[in-house]
Amino acid sequence: MSVSGATDGSLLHVVVVLSWNGRDDTLGCVGSLVNGSPEVTVLVVDNGSSDGTLEAVRSAWPSVSTLQTGTNLGFSGGMNRGIRWALDRGASCVTVLNNDTVIPEGAMRALREAAARGLAVSPEVMYRDSPHEIWFGEGVIDRELGFPHHVAPVNLGSCQAGLRPSAVLSGCCVTASAAVWRHVGLFDERFFLDFEDSEWSVRAVARGVGLAVVCDVRILHAVSASFRGAAAPLGTFYYVRNGLLFNRLIGGNIPSRWRFLRRRGVSGLRDRSGRDRIRMAAVIGWAVAAYLARSFGPAPRSLQRMAARWG
Repeated sequence: MSVSGATDGSLLHVVVVLSWNGRDDTLGCVGSLVNGSPEVTVLVVDNGSSDGTLEAVRSAWPSVSTLQTGTNLGFSGGMNRGIRWALDRGASCVTVLNNDTVIPEGAMRALREAAARGLAVSPEVMYRDSPHEIWFGEGVIDRELGFPHHVAPVNLGSCQAGLRPSAVLSGCCVTASAAVWRHVGLFDERFFLDFEDSEWSVRAVARGVGLAVVCDVRILHAVSASFRGAAAPLGTFYYVRNGLLFNRLIGGNIPSRWRFLRRRGVSGLRDRSGRDRIRMAAVIGWAVAAYLARSFGPAPRSLQRMAARWG
């Protein structure tokens, strides 16, 4: 692991931007922070990319801090390295932020002020390609399935004092004080990616931390295309395995895990045919087996290689 940038104890608000082979998105995100939120300290964490992301960041903004993990630690592992970096250097507030976001001027200041109330907060997240359309404005948990999901825009709750209570936050952008991060703990690295933000949200609530969406703060999000095409089997694997793990961690039972698997996993096979259906059924079986064997973290290398061949 290699680090460059600020090392003193004068930090106030650290924004952790995580990248994995997302050079162009990362540059756009960091540029929006540097130009619109000059008061924050930006840390770019790179999960072992091969596209020159950190070199490009250092060249464009020598004052931006960077951290190279050297390998793909997933969302949870990569963000945890960044959060620890911030806390170790005396940050009073930490935001975790997807690299495919664009942040308007003043957004980080407003999120920090809301988090100063002892809350963990997310902004309203809009589609980058459709800035008037909400991607995330509130999250709930379907207790029958033990499944977290976004509330449809037409069903969003009302705002009180500029805040909308939410059962879960979106890991796309979460801001909390250093005290809250220490009290709740970091992301559960068993998830690697997918559902880790929802599990953290549930843990925060259980430990007395309120969650809210700051209604008048809106950021733009490209909405990840990481698991389309050849990578779709990996997306299915993480979704099914981690959904079962999330269900168990929030106290779900075997019937609710079966309902989740049937409605959110197996049901998708109906939209596939032929070889594709067989392959995705095998991936779902692989995910269930991994959950039962308590095999968490990154997907098995054999599945990664198989997914590449299928592509």
